[in-house]
Amino acid sequence: MQDKTINNALLALRKQIIRGDGRGLAQAESLLRMRGVDMPRVLPAKRKDVARKGHMSKLVLDALRGSHMTTIEVADHVARNRPELTPEAAKKRAGLCLTKLKARELVRREGRVWLTPSQS
Repeated sequence: MQDKTINNALLALRKQIIRGDGRGLAQAESLLRMRGVDMPRVLPAKRKDVARKGHMSKLVLDALRGSHMTTIEVADHVARNRPELTPEAAKKRAGLCLTKLKARELVRREGRVWLTPSQS
């Protein structure tokens, strides 16, 4: 096995330990130091409530398809489809998404309700 492969395996193990319960970190880092490998900073794991690209826009547009809704009603639809979000986070994300969709002229606001251009 090549040294590079062993080093990469140890670095991956170290990252897994840091993001996990932390048991065995001293041993992994000791092996890396013995091999003369620099240990980069390990970033925390990606949050589970992060939306995939375009997912929030799709949810919001799906909610508005067929009827007009207030921001709260759109946020309720988002919360039902993204159970990992708190109601407050769903409201914030729905509001931001509606603002971005309005800038792209995909939705418009009349009073308190949001509609798609086809819902004139």
